[in-house]
Amino acid sequence: MPALDFIRTTLLDSRSPACWWKHPVQAARVVLAAAENAGLKAASGLDRGDVRECPVCGWRGRRFRNFLSADEVIRDCICPVCGSFDRHRQLVLGVRRELQARPGRTPGVMVGFSLSSAMRFLLEHEGLSRCFRTDYDLDDRRFQPDFVTDLRQAGLADDSVEWVFCSHVLEHIPELDLCVDEILRILAPGGVAWIQVPFEPGLAHSRSIRIDPYRAHAHAWQFAPDFGNLILRRGWEVTEVIAGEDLPPEDLPRYAIDPRERYWICRKQA
Repeated sequence: MPALDFIRTTLLDSRSPACWWKHPVQAARVVLAAAENAGLKAASGLDRGDVRECPVCGWRGRRFRNFLSADEVIRDCICPVCGSFDRHRQLVLGVRRELQARPGRTPGVMVGFSLSSAMRFLLEHEGLSRCFRTDYDLDDRRFQPDFVTDLRQAGLADDSVEWVFCSHVLEHIPELDLCVDEILRILAPGGVAWIQVPFEPGLAHSRSIRIDPYRAHAHAWQFAPDFGNLILRRGWEVTEVIAGEDLPPEDLPRYAIDPRERYWICRKQA
């Protein structure tokens, strides 16, 4: 988003959670984080040693870019080259490990729902077969969709996809059960679904919420650690992978991955 549009919709809109005269603390956080991002390019020329590394594209540097929105600021988060967040970096490490465990056996048909640029980079550089990118809006070029579909009724044949990527999509759709059932339906026997959702800090149980059009995230769900139970289905095995328990301790700061980040691998019975 152009800088002037971001300022207008984030700091100067009275309905924004970062409106400077209604929510000055959040507005200050956004401005400070934006200033840090602006200084990254100048600081990159200083020889201070690399403390961050992106496992997706190989970038090295002092720190990642901050994520900015009216709702939230996440510092030291986004790779300046491939655009990966820490959740993408965690998922990429898991996908590579899965591929190493099955040498010579790469998945055939893959579908990514709102596939991130980081995962697209991985798939294009790992010699994998084509991954079809989908989104609900062809006009939104962020995910460069090959076709438009609604995850509640995906329009794909039964048992037709070997791998499904669904990262930070389910929290936007009120009909969670329909989406999970569709993923299970289109997965081929033995296929794998890689699922990620955000967590709401301190929440004990997941709950559906009203979508707020003035919030950048437009969530329909707030998910808690019980999310794995919500996606349990007959016909697939669900495994939760938590970064702090799965990755070597030195890799968490090296790749700037929050130890609480997690994903779920759902394997359909063969």
